[in-house]
Amino acid sequence: LGEPLPAGAPPDPLVSLFLRREQRQQRRERESGPAQRLRRFLRRKFFLFRRSALMTLIALRNLALGRPAPERLAQEVAFASWRGEEEEARPESDGGAPRGPEL
Repeated sequence: LGEPLPAGAPPDPLVSLFLRREQRQQRRERESGPAQRLRRFLRRKFFLFRRSALMTLIALRNLALGRPAPERLAQEVAFASWRGEEEEARPESDGGAPRGPEL
């Protein structure tokens, strides 16, 4: 990582895709306005606080009541770690509003 490829070596397609996606994301963040930056900042902090609070509650419950089944614990940790990826995947141009049937 960070080093140029040797001459004649083909770049890995997955690495190329990842790098293009990262560059696009960085460019989008740089070109966004102050309102977008504030929204993104608050969203990150909200999910960080949410995860911290939920993991703390899970830990306290485990101390008081004992450890639950591993499957249930895995579900709880997955829920605590959820960051709203489905919402982030929606295009921002239409605000994520569902569209009606197109005729």
